[in-house]
Amino acid sequence: MSNNTICNCCNSLFANLDVPIKCDGCALLFHPKCSGLSASELKCLGLKNRLLKFFCSDCEKGLKELPELKSLLNKLLVEVENLKSNLGNNSNLSNEFIINEINERNKRAKNVIFYNIQESNSNQTGERLSYDNKQVNSTIASILVDTDNLPTPLKVIRLGRYQPGKLRPIKAIFESDSIVFDIIRNKNKLTHSNPPSTIYISTDRTPYQRDYMKSLKEELMTRTKNGESGLTIKFIKGTPKIVIVNTASNTLNNSQNFR
Repeated sequence: MSNNTICNCCNSLFANLDVPIKCDGCALLFHPKCSGLSASELKCLGLKNRLLKFFCSDCEKGLKELPELKSLLNKLLVEVENLKSNLGNNSNLSNEFIINEINERNKRAKNVIFYNIQESNSNQTGERLSYDNKQVNSTIASILVDTDNLPTPLKVIRLGRYQPGKLRPIKAIFESDSIVFDIIRNKNKLTHSNPPSTIYISTDRTPYQRDYMKSLKEELMTRTKNGESGLTIKFIKGTPKIVIVNTASNTLNNSQNFR
């Protein structure tokens, strides 16, 4: 054993007579005493046709995370297929665009955008931030059922520069995308309140998603003017599409989801 080789656990050099233990995952070397293996396990590792494998703590942790990684991979594959479906035959949008778009959507997955929330008149940054937090929390409390365990945003940010007479949207960042899903699922309660709230909520869409939704709305308007009835926009497997619904009331309620 080279005198320059060190153990990946204790960072000490191996002695000339040391027999290092190699991790079967990352191939890094460890002192037998640093491996955490028993004497019988060390003997098994020395066999020519051994069945026992040794994984260091980092590799073992990675193995435990494999199910979660597989779940994430499956989710990404679904997103790729949905995005390809949206792109259709647009050959100008490359695989690089698709990857970047998915990454951008994942970055925004924990965000919710709140519109038409009044702005504080204070000149103090801290007071304005506190006011925005209270308004966001109050809005969430008005639509979620479990008021004893209301989610609070990790951060709230006013988007854009201040302009007198114009309300800037608020981006609220939450701990998980499941919280975002719960909020978005209940957002129609704002329009059904008495009196109806002027505040409305949406997910944090990418520029491509906003453009795509805009084109869908324009198509919906054109088709409606041309005499088609019972049309609305609904999400199907995460992708917004124009579909036919049975009643005009359903059309109104569903179309409010996509402002």
